[in-house]
Amino acid sequence: MFPVPLVTSSTVLTPTQFWDIVLLYHNRPHLINRKLVAASQVLFYKINFHSKNIRHISEILTPSAILYELRKLKQLTKENIHEDFIVNLVECYDKHVSLSACNANDFRERYNGIFISVRILMPRKGSDNCIELVVLDKNKNCSIFYAIKENDTHLLAPPFPYDIELTSLSNLRINLQNFEDADTAHAEWIADKLFPKLLKWAESDLELNTLSSLSVISVDDYCFTYNDLKSKYGENLVKQWPEKTNTDPKKYVFEDLAIASYLICLWKKYNVGDVNFVDCGCGNGLLVYILNQEGYKGYGVDIRQRPIWNIYPKETRLEVGTVTPSSTFPSSTWIIGNHSDELTPWIPVIAIKSSPRTNIFVIPCCPYDFSGTKYVRTNTAVSQYSDYFSYIENIYNMCGFDTRTDKLRIPSTKRKCLIGFRKTFGIDEINQIDAKVNLFIESRLSCREFKARSNTETVRNCTQLNRDLLQKLVSTCVYNLLHEANYVLKENGGNWNKGGSLSLLDLSKKIAKEDLKQLKEQCGGLQTLIRNHRYLFDIRDGKVFLRKPPLLSEDTKKYKEKPCWFFKNHPDGCLHSSENNCSYKHEK
Repeated sequence: MFPVPLVTSSTVLTPTQFWDIVLLYHNRPHLINRKLVAASQVLFYKINFHSKNIRHISEILTPSAILYELRKLKQLTKENIHEDFIVNLVECYDKHVSLSACNANDFRERYNGIFISVRILMPRKGSDNCIELVVLDKNKNCSIFYAIKENDTHLLAPPFPYDIELTSLSNLRINLQNFEDADTAHAEWIADKLFPKLLKWAESDLELNTLSSLSVISVDDYCFTYNDLKSKYGENLVKQWPEKTNTDPKKYVFEDLAIASYLICLWKKYNVGDVNFVDCGCGNGLLVYILNQEGYKGYGVDIRQRPIWNIYPKETRLEVGTVTPSSTFPSSTWIIGNHSDELTPWIPVIAIKSSPRTNIFVIPCCPYDFSGTKYVRTNTAVSQYSDYFSYIENIYNMCGFDTRTDKLRIPSTKRKCLIGFRKTFGIDEINQIDAKVNLFIESRLSCREFKARSNTETVRNCTQLNRDLLQKLVSTCVYNLLHEANYVLKENGGNWNKGGSLSLLDLSKKIAKEDLKQLKEQCGGLQTLIRNHRYLFDIRDGKVFLRKPPLLSEDTKKYKEKPCWFFKNHPDGCLHSSENNCSYKHEK
């Protein structure tokens, strides 16, 4: 059996770089394979295997042999897979084969040896799990991946073996074992998606100690819980979402389903007993609703009611009220701060004043200090978000919590969370903590008092911007899109420039700095402005295009009293020469 080279790099890698990128892919395949939500590690062994007739262990680890062992399992779960899964594959070739348990850190420290990893690949969408066996050969700087599934439907990974190796010339190469496999969509994915990503990692400074997601809870339990909640509530909630909220229901529904799944797994893993939570700044109340429906006692508080509250059953307890630094929740065992903004630094302080059994779960988002004003970054070597997260984590520790950090699987850039488990202290220690915390708060307030958020929502959707500024911004966007000539034929035989396309980032660079500053103060910024003018612009795949003036029809005749922007402002006028054909009014 000879390897079939699929793709090779010209970049030179060191063995350390090679194994760093292989391990990153091994540990977190979902970063590249979007079909996966996670990989659950089951077995990791160093194998001592010797056979006169076998040149390399990969010769006997065939897909059919692995599938045979897979079929012996009652169920594809961690609990059913043991050491004999590997032993059964190889002992008929070496009766003296031995396995030594190890982990990724042990593997990094070894300079030689062959290792076998077995894990379960978990799908992002509803599908059966898949087992994957990986051979990591430090002697030959090579790793071989075998993804095996009982049936061929909804494949989560390439269904044939492929190996990632460091060649004798120190180049990265991916090989297949059969020519037939090279002419498949899976081989195309390996060459076009996996290989470039591995190279990109190799060329960048990988932070191997970067916090991975779902590190505090069981990934297996999370995947099961999330899929269960999604099937129970996801579709119905999206359908019932009020149109007047002007928000994307899928983002909020699936984000809160993910947060609820995380909390449920957290509470189960640490056996926290009876849960009685309060969600401070609960917003749309969706998280409270899901947790209540799953049998967890608790309620949410927010400064104003949201329209979506009306769709929840009466059992969902949502209250209108203001949470202040002097608020306490003595009956609550958990205080939740899900993007709680001004309250974020106060939540650990409120928790220690509430009761000796009050724990906390916070997702820091917008950076606010104790005074309710924006937090001023102190460490310019890191991002604003990282500096603020460290600041809040320091407050947790100062308040005496056993603090854990984790990263959630939610559609948000701000997805790191802080978990604070309450410790048991004596009276003297409690007094010392209180004194230290009070002194710190005084130093941060600097004669300012905490300013709670107004119960009247500020309109920041670009509609309240100065009219002249709006016209200037729209004209700037149109002018830059028209810079690329792309003509179509008008009804009268003339030419009409429909322009080209620009990404939101590139388009924002065309806007004057002082105008862009005002735009950034609005929710969504340039994207919101573009969407507000959807009769002019269209966004597809992250790029902005000019929208053609629509033809008059039953669906568009309601716009007929509105003036046609293109007729007055486009260099070529309206695409439709006759007003009778345009959905808008041609005002001269």
